[in-house]
Amino acid sequence: MFHTKMFPSQHMAKLSYFLFFLLFVTTTVNAQQIFSTNSYPLTDFRPPLDIVPPALAGSFGELRSNHFHSGIDFRTNQATGYPVYATADGYVARLRVQNSGFGLALYINHPNGYTSVYGHLSRFNPKIAQQVKNIQYKNKSYEIDEFPSADLIPVRKGDIIAYSGNTGSSGGPHLHFELRDTKTEATINPQLLGIQIPDNIPPVIYSMYVYRLNGKPFNEFTPKQYFQVVGGNGKYNLNKVTTINLSGEVGFGIITTDKHNGNSGLNGVYSIELEMDGKKIFTSALERFSFENSKAINSHIDYPAFLNLKRSIQKSFVDPGNPLQSTAVWSIMVELPLMITTYMS
Repeated sequence: MFHTKMFPSQHMAKLSYFLFFLLFVTTTVNAQQIFSTNSYPLTDFRPPLDIVPPALAGSFGELRSNHFHSGIDFRTNQATGYPVYATADGYVARLRVQNSGFGLALYINHPNGYTSVYGHLSRFNPKIAQQVKNIQYKNKSYEIDEFPSADLIPVRKGDIIAYSGNTGSSGGPHLHFELRDTKTEATINPQLLGIQIPDNIPPVIYSMYVYRLNGKPFNEFTPKQYFQVVGGNGKYNLNKVTTINLSGEVGFGIITTDKHNGNSGLNGVYSIELEMDGKKIFTSALERFSFENSKAINSHIDYPAFLNLKRSIQKSFVDPGNPLQSTAVWSIMVELPLMITTYMS
């Protein structure tokens, strides 16, 4: 049973495998289940912008070239200059000005143990701008990366701290926003901490792949079989396929995206879940990750397919040495030849 999930919508698209002597494949739309073993505050943080409804140009953890996206990108109506608000009480713990990267950015430490990050800003509020100017003159450098003392720039929830922009390595006006664990600097899905993004649009499944593992670690020579998925609105089936013969050790992968309400682009799904006979054997949920593990994306996906075909196939099995905390059984063990019958639910 494959689940691809939106977040935090109340719907999801589900591609289901029931292994008996026949393996049935169906898709439906069900209420979501949030995968998290951690407890997060849900009312401490407010949105960093007042643009309603919010729309995303990039979701947390979505697949990027060589890394997972570390935050969420808020669209700003293709314009700059929207007020950016402190999402909670705290103090400015870091000021950064770069020609690339986040461009103009600031970091706020909060007493609840989290840090909020705001990137690609056009300008800071006057008080912060003066502090930045002082540091630049002192260092004789436009680019700075400074860590002010806790009592220098205190902020309150709802204070205007800056204005949205398009600075640094930005492909267009937007606000890059993150919430991090202050101690570990692990970045966390902001939607788990109460930042709400309206979403009742089911994810889209484009294709499924079967990998013939046969007891060997996955590599560029692992045989795989492509199956086109057709349908829409959370209901899919395999195109022109009646049976698939499987034997030995196999794994699965899918290509999938999600779209939030409003003027959002195509984003990543929140989670993928694989079930067999009602038992979860793989779960990948985009809850949090350490920056040192961001490049493990190349183990999470079929990296050879990405290099050669520019296809981001998300595997539902875990390679040896993958540091990501996906919950998984290495593969599906099929002792007897089985058939997959596809139908619309």
